[in-house]
Amino acid sequence: MIRTSTYALHEHQLFNANRTQTRLQETTIQISSGKKSQDYAGIATDSRRVVSLENSHLRSTNFVKQIDLVSSRLTTMESTISQLQDIASNLKTLLVNATSGDNADDLALGDRGQTMLDQFAGLLNTQEDGRYLFAGGVTNSAPVALGSFDPTAVGYDATDPSVANSGYYAGDSLQQAARIDEDETLVYGVTADDPAFEALGRAIFLTRGANGDMVQLEQALQAVNDAIDRLPNVRSEVGADQLALEEAKGRHATVMDYIEQSISDLQNVDVAQAMSRFSADEVMLEASYSVTARLGQVSLLKFL
Repeated sequence: MIRTSTYALHEHQLFNANRTQTRLQETTIQISSGKKSQDYAGIATDSRRVVSLENSHLRSTNFVKQIDLVSSRLTTMESTISQLQDIASNLKTLLVNATSGDNADDLALGDRGQTMLDQFAGLLNTQEDGRYLFAGGVTNSAPVALGSFDPTAVGYDATDPSVANSGYYAGDSLQQAARIDEDETLVYGVTADDPAFEALGRAIFLTRGANGDMVQLEQALQAVNDAIDRLPNVRSEVGADQLALEEAKGRHATVMDYIEQSISDLQNVDVAQAMSRFSADEVMLEASYSVTARLGQVSLLKFL
């Protein structure tokens, strides 16, 4: 029986029991979700830091996506350059054979030159995700246009076809750039009028149209040797850009791991501690209800 003299104690006992029950419910949610709270209000003192960390993580995530996109393009470009090196090597072998004897007419230089020229154009017109990779800033149109190639373009000397001539190129001189960190922008890629490509293209042009002219075949051999010397440097430039991307991605991965751990420390609950706390509160609640029940049964008759 609750009396006026015991009412305050009874209410205080119920308040403590309800508070313990609330803690049990919160701890149950923490154990099942693994989180200290289901919203920022539950971690009010750390919420600003959590939001800041999440924003930093999002920025790094976006940088990594950009890095992966550019890395894919550079991988395709590197593969293309490798194939151009194979063409240059094959062309040199063909020209050495053609210039070292009197069998040039038997080597079908015109047909084989045309095949290599088609391969040359096809490789430099490589696309990825609808973008022409070797076109500079003109990524929506093919950079090599053999059909419109004008051999009398500026820079061409009709008396000396060994002079560089990139009249086949329909792109521009802009190099692509990508922001890969807060304060780092990578200028990457190479255009189809690079001297290494131009030398190979000129060698193929000269080979295709030589018609047994030894002087022109010698010029073609000189041009392809120039291309073979230059192409590894171009490939190395692409490789250096890929290395810069890998290093930047590694830095972001380290930062993201740190951020994820920091957010986890702020948001996630220690399940073992939570279960210990749950057990202690459960015992306390049972004891509280037991005491409350006993107090409710106290009477003067039982006391006497």
